[in-house]
Amino acid sequence: MNWVEVSKSKNLAVVREAISELDVNERDDRGRTPLMLFLTNRMPVEAIELLIHQGADLEAEDKLGDTALRKAVKFKQKEAMLMLIEAGAKLDSPHGILSTAWNLARGNKEIADLLLGTTGAVRLTLTGQEHEVVDGILYEESMKKMCEQIRCLDSPVLLHAVVNEYNWDDGPEPMLQAFRNPSILDITLHDMYDLLDGNYWLQKEATELENRLYGVHWLELALGIKKRLEGADY
Repeated sequence: MNWVEVSKSKNLAVVREAISELDVNERDDRGRTPLMLFLTNRMPVEAIELLIHQGADLEAEDKLGDTALRKAVKFKQKEAMLMLIEAGAKLDSPHGILSTAWNLARGNKEIADLLLGTTGAVRLTLTGQEHEVVDGILYEESMKKMCEQIRCLDSPVLLHAVVNEYNWDDGPEPMLQAFRNPSILDITLHDMYDLLDGNYWLQKEATELENRLYGVHWLELALGIKKRLEGADY
């Protein structure tokens, strides 16, 4: 008997027998614990509960850097995810917000919003009124008015939505205003840097920047975000 076979059995009697004979925190060659294998192979939540009650390590990381909570998100095990949280699984990661289950869950806003206790996370599901505000900003024909509206936003949620839904072909000025807004969160800056393709601009020579539309301003934004995220003053 081994945990790989047990994790594919879907049989609680087999699980109970394995718990009595095997180490519940044993690792396979990928660094996965039995708990991770159960989540990967979508074992019944009752089986997962048995492992938790037997002292399964909730914070162990495999060679991919996944914890049990990340596995639950990755394999769409919502009930198991809630069970892990109830059992004390940590929402935060020592590696930062990009390594959290919340960040992994962002493709499913409903799931991500169940993990909002994560330090630095932002609510992704907008109310009807919030959608109207965001659309009003993004579809504003006057660039000056759009920038003013972004500058005046005091909601990290709305700023995050504006950044992620902005048409970046419209130029850097609105995003410079978002960057300078004191309500912006680090996770929004991470998104902004990716959407901007910050590394691309940081690698450009001065002559190349001068020949690109808004090149100098895109570089300004990329530099500002990078320094902010590294903890430097800007």
